[in-house]
Amino acid sequence: MRLTVRPFAQLRERLGTEALELELPAGATAAELLELLLAEQPALAPFRESLLLARGTEMLEPGSALAEGDTVALYPPFSGG
Repeated sequence: MRLTVRPFAQLRERLGTEALELELPAGATAAELLELLLAEQPALAPFRESLLLARGTEMLEPGSALAEGDTVALYPPFSGG
């Protein structure tokens, strides 16, 4: 399945792009997407333990299933206030 990843904030700057098009096996999960991103984009390594994924307004858990055509936001760590 094909999906789009949109990095935000400093991740966009590190990757040098506003969007990545990725191919994953059908039924892939958010955890599998994250592992693929880390393998293909070494610039993400310093953020490995704190990257966040979201689809629309839903934060994705590692086991969240992805679907063909999804657009997934990739966020760096952040704290609220």
